[in-house]
Amino acid sequence: MVGDLSLAGSAITAHLESLVQQGRSYAVEHPQASGHGGWWNQWPSTRAPEKPPEGMEQARQAAVLMLFHARDHDDDAAHLLLTERSPGLKKHPGQIAFPGGAQEEFDLDPTAAALREAQEEVGLDPARVRVLGALPPAPVPISGFMVTPVIGIARTTGTLTPQTGEVERVLEVRVDQLILPENRRTTVLSRPGAVFRAPAFLVEGTLIWGFTAILVDRMLNRLGWEEPWDASVSVDPRDHLPGL
Repeated sequence: MVGDLSLAGSAITAHLESLVQQGRSYAVEHPQASGHGGWWNQWPSTRAPEKPPEGMEQARQAAVLMLFHARDHDDDAAHLLLTERSPGLKKHPGQIAFPGGAQEEFDLDPTAAALREAQEEVGLDPARVRVLGALPPAPVPISGFMVTPVIGIARTTGTLTPQTGEVERVLEVRVDQLILPENRRTTVLSRPGAVFRAPAFLVEGTLIWGFTAILVDRMLNRLGWEEPWDASVSVDPRDHLPGL
């Protein structure tokens, strides 16, 4: 049973700090598996693969910001900061994502990259963010990135607006809405010779799926916040993104 999800007390911070510690302990105990994204398997792997997953032989480093925040002073419930990617992009147009992107040579570490990207994409002032730590990297074979999720918390974010051509709109999704079983889905995407199934969330008409949904799904599971849900309730992402 999930407890208090408001930003007023210390409970949610303690849960997130525990999550970060889980990731650190896993990386120490299983460094090779962690480096290949094993922590993000549905059941964390204790063994590294014999070879890198296809498409990850020369993976680039990237980072995303998983920011828990209150929407404003009158709405103290924890929200997750997400963006809707612009429909004109060549990669993942219109999809829901965490703020983030490639780690550049001038970035000190994944945290610096995640905060920089969030500022560039939605105007988030890094000074408002209390960084709790980073989780083990997660692979994105389709684009050849190893993505480090950075966990942060903010009492308020100030006004956020799309700052670049990459972002169509800013979303602030209540965490309790992501937990509700009735908002859980399984995406089923058929491609020639294969059918891809993965966890997803449908919140107020917005479909969160793909890599972003996998991160949210695993995060809720590791936090102990996941509630039983019906994985047979499916959705075709093309119904929400006709050009997919």
